[in-house]
Amino acid sequence: MKTKWLIFLVLVLFLAAGCSSMSNRVKCASVGAATGAAVGATAGGIFGHNKQGAQLTGQYAAIVGGIGAIVGGITGYLVCEDPPPPAPPECPPPAPVPPAPPVVEKIVLNAVQFGFDDAAITGESAPVLDAASSVLAERGDKKVMIIGHTCSIGPEAYNQTLSERRGEAVKAYLVDKGISATRLMTRGDGEANPIADNEIKDGRMMNRRAELQILE
Repeated sequence: MKTKWLIFLVLVLFLAAGCSSMSNRVKCASVGAATGAAVGATAGGIFGHNKQGAQLTGQYAAIVGGIGAIVGGITGYLVCEDPPPPAPPECPPPAPVPPAPPVVEKIVLNAVQFGFDDAAITGESAPVLDAASSVLAERGDKKVMIIGHTCSIGPEAYNQTLSERRGEAVKAYLVDKGISATRLMTRGDGEANPIADNEIKDGRMMNRRAELQILE
C-alpha cells in the first residue's frame, strides 16, 4: 500500500514539473526527482521482497525511492540549463527633425505713406523707396513680396482693392530704379493689419503704408 502511495506522489511531482511558472532547470529537477523516485521505489520494493520478505517491501520501496528522487532531482538540475533571457527590444529610431521654417526678412516702409484714398507715391516717400531699392540690389536675385495696406475708413472690399493698387505702385517705382520685375510680387492686405489706432488721424495715416518682405 505504501508503494502505491509513493507512486501516486511521484506522479503528482511529475505533473507539477510542467508548471509554466517554473524555470527550465527546476522543471528538469522535478522530472528527474519523479523519475528517480519511481525507479527507486520499484527497485527497492523488488529488493525488499526478495531479500527480507513481503513485509519489508514497502519500507525498502520508500527508502530507495527517496534516494532515487534525490539523485534524479540533482541530476536533472545539473543537466538542464535555463534558456538565455530574451534580448531587450531595440529602441525605435529618433523621429526626424522637421526642417526649420524659412526666414522672412521684413522691411517696413513706415515712411512710405499714401494720401487718403490714393495710391500715388508722394515726394516724401521717394527717398525711402530709393534706399529700399539699394538694399534690394544687394540681395541679388531674392524674391520680394510688396504688401499694401489701408486704414479702416471706407468699405472693406474697396480698401482691399486700394491696398493692391498701392502694392503695384511701389513695384512700378522699384522697377523704374532697376530692380527686376521678376523678383517683385505684390499683395494687398486691405485694412486687416493696422499698426496704429484707426480711431485717430495720425494712426490712420500710419496704416496707409507699404511693406516689403524678402523671401528666402
